[in-house]
Amino acid sequence: MPRIHLLDDRLISQIAAGEVVERPASVVKELVENSIDAGAGSVRVELEVGGKRRIIVTDDGSGMDADDALLAFDRHATSKIASFEDLEQVGTLGFRGEALATIAAVARVELKTAATAGDGHLVRVEGGRVRRSEPVAHPRGTRIEVASLFYNVPARRKFLKRPQTELRRALEVVQGYALAHPELRFQVLHEGRTLLETTPSPDDGEGLRERIRQVFGGALSARLTEIPLEFVSEEDAISGFVGNRDTSRGRRTFLYVNRRLVRDRILLARFYRSVRDEWKGEEYPSLFLFLDLPASEIDVNVHPQKSEVRFRDLAFIDRVEEALRTTLALIRGEEPAPLSSPSREPVAAVWEGLGGEVADSARAFEAPGDPGVDAGAVPAAAAPVDGDRTAGTIAQAAFAPPEPMQVPLSGRSGKVRSFRLLGQYKGSLILLEGPDGLYLIDQHVAHERLLYERMRRALEGERASAQSLIEPLLLELSAAEAMRLREMTPLLEECGFSLSPMSGNTVALTAIPTILSIDQAEGMVQTLAASEGEIESDVAESRRKLLDALAASMACRAAVKIHHPMSVVEMQRLISELFQAEQPYACPHGRPVVLQMGDVELERRFGRR
Repeated sequence: MPRIHLLDDRLISQIAAGEVVERPASVVKELVENSIDAGAGSVRVELEVGGKRRIIVTDDGSGMDADDALLAFDRHATSKIASFEDLEQVGTLGFRGEALATIAAVARVELKTAATAGDGHLVRVEGGRVRRSEPVAHPRGTRIEVASLFYNVPARRKFLKRPQTELRRALEVVQGYALAHPELRFQVLHEGRTLLETTPSPDDGEGLRERIRQVFGGALSARLTEIPLEFVSEEDAISGFVGNRDTSRGRRTFLYVNRRLVRDRILLARFYRSVRDEWKGEEYPSLFLFLDLPASEIDVNVHPQKSEVRFRDLAFIDRVEEALRTTLALIRGEEPAPLSSPSREPVAAVWEGLGGEVADSARAFEAPGDPGVDAGAVPAAAAPVDGDRTAGTIAQAAFAPPEPMQVPLSGRSGKVRSFRLLGQYKGSLILLEGPDGLYLIDQHVAHERLLYERMRRALEGERASAQSLIEPLLLELSAAEAMRLREMTPLLEECGFSLSPMSGNTVALTAIPTILSIDQAEGMVQTLAASEGEIESDVAESRRKLLDALAASMACRAAVKIHHPMSVVEMQRLISELFQAEQPYACPHGRPVVLQMGDVELERRFGRR
């Protein structure tokens, strides 16, 4: 092994660049954040070849003088913090002083800036070395040009995707910050063509709704419900919008903490749980959530790209969930009933035993002469519920338990085992008694698996048959979503879709697969437009994945829902067909279909083992 030695500053900067700069979108993110922190009222982003050849960000912010312009390219040079105490109360988007230094280490950068109109300064840096520094005439603000990204790190450049993909990623970054700052003007151009342009709006709820309309169209903004103002206080604020069920067709979920776009698993998990509990389904609507709280209550220094935060007070997350649940209930059309004091003493609950009189059942368990049991404390019998039932008896079963049913354990193994249908739990789970334990089957997921396999087989032809629409269906999309659909057009045509671009970011759906309804086709296209996965270069593989997604989406929407009562015949038919499926134990999305509670585990929990 060679002896240990110190790395030079240029190599250190190139290594560090890998943590901050992954692709052109990373450069756009850092430069746009600097513009916002500089107090800009207008931010203009220009791209060439998806940002791989050139990125130019221009703003009208505070600008820099000559000394700061040079110092900005030194590592960890920043005007935003000066001590560890400042780090604990960061209120700006950037603060580490790494962005310009790391970008300049792997690209050719030209900076023009002026704190006073006309009195500017120019700095050119290549591969981390300053090549030129001189005065220049420039309006107040800053213009940064980043050319030939990763020109001196060819291994990193090979990992960049196609120009269309890189352009879409950069556009998504600008859209994210445009939503967070409705008071600012944003513009994105690609090789002279305008992709996104917003006009300033008030920095309030209506201004945010208007900005959503500018980015995603009026159809989405009209389907949003604002989070009630009761969750805004002097210490913190929970605000934003939640969409109705129709907005679940596109994955538009934006989380902001102090106007910083973040990814937070805890917040998303609370949102998904709230939707499942309040709406009894898994069609998640659009979400534009803004959390504003003191900088000292969050830690933003936990991720190299500052895309994650940590909350010091977890009770705040509980309040966020309460705000989401309240808004979801309003969308469903419900409001909390006013609470009032009871007019009389509450009635004690009555337990109906295993038959016969309640008193008799209670005395049957009373030990003779047990002084701890008060015979007078035994509850009175319940009042009759109907003419066929007498007080104090248990409700009769809706049907007699069927005889054990012979079903194959797996369609491929061919093994046959005996199961006895016990019934249905809360209209959601089918209960089976097996030879080795209790089996619980999720009826929605089981039906989804069966429908998926049927639809997947129906879509395996060379080319899906299509039906033309008499009246084209117009889809209002964001610039990034419209761009993704343009990339996927050849694959969509193979599956029976036909799309035509209209003015702006509107796309006309003119033909759909014959096996889909118009609503299903619209939901599928919007979901694909908002998806984040990379598009494969292999056409056959891309088509296979697209057909899988199509079949899975159709199956999920068409499957029997939870809390839906099923007859004995329907349950038996579903179970018999399920265990003859190719994969009876997981749905297309990976959720389990069957859970088992073994006899040994049940006996252990009851203390018998």
